[in-house]
Amino acid sequence: MVNGGTALTAVVDAVKVLEDDPRFNAGSGSKLRIDGCTMQLDASCMTSGNEFGAVACVENIKNPIAIAHGVLRHSPHILLVGDGARIFAEEFNIPMTGLKALGQTKTPGTSCDTVGAVAFDGTTFAAALSSGGLEKSAMGRVGDVPLPGCGLFCGTSGAVACTGDGEFIALKLLAKEVYTWLENSMSPDEAAQKAITLFDPSVDIGLIILTRNGFASNARNGMAWSHITESQQ
Repeated sequence: MVNGGTALTAVVDAVKVLEDDPRFNAGSGSKLRIDGCTMQLDASCMTSGNEFGAVACVENIKNPIAIAHGVLRHSPHILLVGDGARIFAEEFNIPMTGLKALGQTKTPGTSCDTVGAVAFDGTTFAAALSSGGLEKSAMGRVGDVPLPGCGLFCGTSGAVACTGDGEFIALKLLAKEVYTWLENSMSPDEAAQKAITLFDPSVDIGLIILTRNGFASNARNGMAWSHITESQQ
């Protein structure tokens, strides 16, 4: 990695950039809940070293991925929710920039997609996700993002990160399912194509897959993605 950074640092930093961009449904572009004034955000990160950290339903926090990263590094737990995540962040001096959702009548983001990143630093795979939730969803609703093996999964064979309709992704343990295919020698391209076929055409779904030998992506409905290698930087 450039400047000696780790794969985990790379994916967390990438997701922070996307959380700061109001065009995406994460951080500053998150969706409003059923009450029309509350944003409840989820985020997670994972490495192939079996490290995992996540937060769910955190309110008024622009970069929930920073707290999820803190959970991975400092907590014996893997998932902290709501005020518990905020208290944890304060305890470990994790910076929290607030959001101003109260009183809004319109969701700022234009995308319905979770944002995510995958990376490999030559030793370790890592993945990170952040989501602003479904627009007008129930208070306290949690999707696939903070659940291990659902929205993301990493192991020695690669990293997988998913986006789309969270309930459908979670019920299929999609990221772990795709990772198992990689373990069984399926190529990233084949896995990306097969993953989409698991869902009815009406379901929004997308994913990115990284292995030692390749990268692949597949998505419905114009979900955006990009990738870069160290030689391109």
